[in-house]
Amino acid sequence: MINRVKSLVKKYESKIIEADENIKLLLNNAGIIPNHTDINKDIDRWLEVKSSNFGKLQHIASYLPKEEKKDGK
Repeated sequence: MINRVKSLVKKYESKIIEADENIKLLLNNAGIIPNHTDINKDIDRWLEVKSSNFGKLQHIASYLPKEEKKDGK
């Protein structure tokens, strides 16, 4: 079970990074996409991807076992 949870964590983290990079690209370099008329729609779509995967990440992380402190406290 732990490997499945860790796999999902990595999946959600990678989707968050992908969305973040695409948002930055669209905000900072909108002119590189010729004939693109609805950049706001694409930014909104990537924000939804980021938000959705962030929520999933928070939920799935609750299934990871809590790490014990190594100093014995």
